Amino acid sequence: MGKVTDDMLGIEGKVGGLTFFWRNGKKYSRKTNSHQPRRLTRSQLAQREQQSHNNALWRALKDTGHVFFDGDRTAYQSFMSLNRESPVPYLLKRQYHSGNALLLPNMLLSNGPLTPIGYQQYEVDGQPALVTDLTKTSVHKGALLLYVLRQVVKPLWDDEDSFRLFIDVETVSPKQFVNVPSTMDMPYKDVSGTLALVGGRFGDPMLGFGLVRVEDGRASRQHVVTRCNYYEKFTTEEAIQAAAKSYGGFT
Repeated sequence: MGKVTDDMLGIEGKVGGLTFFWRNGKKYSRKTNSHQPRRLTRSQLAQREQQSHNNALWRALKDTGHVFFDGDRTAYQSFMSLNRESPVPYLLKRQYHSGNALLLPNMLLSNGPLTPIGYQQYEVDGQPALVTDLTKTSVHKGALLLYVLRQVVKPLWDDEDSFRLFIDVETVSPKQFVNVPSTMDMPYKDVSGTLALVGGRFGDPMLGFGLVRVEDGRASRQHVVTRCNYYEKFTTEEAIQAAAKSYGGFT
């Protein structure tokens, strides 16, 4: 910034590469800010998109009040680090800034020292089910949390998409698992000695599920299982180019 000593023309405002202004009765000049947004490389865009998306996932998970990530780092740091292996969806800059998130396969819901629960989406007697490796003897004291993740898509007037990831958490008591009802109209069933959650929602293509063992504030390491593939439309080359354009294009 420089002081103007000879101001015969009475210049004020922006002229060329300088801006003239008054301060405390004296006129000064300074270089006009000519900053241009720095364009990204393809690798930098991927890192930024993944960071933005995992932040949105974290906020959705944290809002449930059931977050379990053990380790030397904070729960947030562990979540961000451990979810780097999930697919990277490419959204526009403004879409991420709206807090939007997409339901991804293999998203890590929890990470702790308790024995992980094995589960997959199958059919039981013609009905969709979440079949687990839990048995009556393997269900111990503590709690079982069923995370139900719903991908919500709301088209806007300008034909863009608005995304919301809702995560509902249901508590399934060990007693409910041990006392498996025998009728198909109940949500639990014994399948060759293991326990299954049965119901139409387990076949919903916009839902994801995670069954977590919790005891004394510690949890098992569990991933999401889902049939939802809506995110795939945001992993195409067209989606990548659109995302890059929203940030000013590639270098």
